[in-house]
Amino acid sequence: MKKIAIVDDVLPNALLLKGYAKRLDDVEAVTFTDPVEALEWCAENVPDLVMLDYLMPEMDGTEFLNRFREFETLRDIPVVVITAAEQKEALYSALQAGANDFLRKPVDDLELIARANNMLQLRARQLELAEANERLLVLATTDSLTGLANRRHFLDKLRDELSRTQRYGRPLSVAMVDADHFKAVNDTYGHEVGDRVLQQLSSLMSQEVRDVDCVGRLGGEEFAILLPETSVEGAKVFCERLLKKIRAAEIDLDEKILHYTVSIGLTEVCKGETKPDVILNRADEALYVAKESGRDRVAIHEMRCEEFHALTQTVMT
Repeated sequence: MKKIAIVDDVLPNALLLKGYAKRLDDVEAVTFTDPVEALEWCAENVPDLVMLDYLMPEMDGTEFLNRFREFETLRDIPVVVITAAEQKEALYSALQAGANDFLRKPVDDLELIARANNMLQLRARQLELAEANERLLVLATTDSLTGLANRRHFLDKLRDELSRTQRYGRPLSVAMVDADHFKAVNDTYGHEVGDRVLQQLSSLMSQEVRDVDCVGRLGGEEFAILLPETSVEGAKVFCERLLKKIRAAEIDLDEKILHYTVSIGLTEVCKGETKPDVILNRADEALYVAKESGRDRVAIHEMRCEEFHALTQTVMT
């Protein structure tokens, strides 16, 4: 149900407008004689339309609109200003403050209903556009099979975290995760079972990480985990816990239970590092070591930050 907030310091006027609004389909109208109370209610409930009296003793329409538009959730809400003022300055002032339409007093009921309908349709289109944009954002940033961040979005997050960690000098670790013997799973049980493995693995990783972390699917059976505020030692503890959880997971194939494991390559970002591809390559090299060492384990890239700084100094000189 759509909500209309009616703000008029004269109660009979507010109730008259509410009576007109009842003729609109699927609408609930709420009246306020106190503009401050109206602002508080709007901030909490986000109406679909506001009908605002311009001349009020405590706060005129321009001041109300200025304060109303300060709330991010209210910046696009249609507002119809209703006034008996004849001065054009009042009209200009209200429009500059964010009014969408005007009605003159005494209000014609048919005109009010028509203008309210127009504003409610505008609001409905705004909501449809916002939902469409949200869907497009999800499609652009999310891997369709697993629901994780896709490669592009993960790299964007990594760049953001690199900037933040260099600015504040906080630790940042990156883990590369790869499903062991995944080709054999696809070859033996089919791609549908392979997809189930990837989906369950994605779910397990998502359950294990914190809100500040980011899990992304880089492609195929390869994933990456961004661990802000985490040293390589802390990241290793996390990865060992993740390995244990994955080791215990099961895929029910009716006639048998499928178990699987992953290998993890881990690296910590050094002070001064700014290139995501270099960091991911280092994690990938550690992943290769984990694979070659028997799989189902975590390997840490051996290069320490002291070596990175020495290399950097050598290049600079």
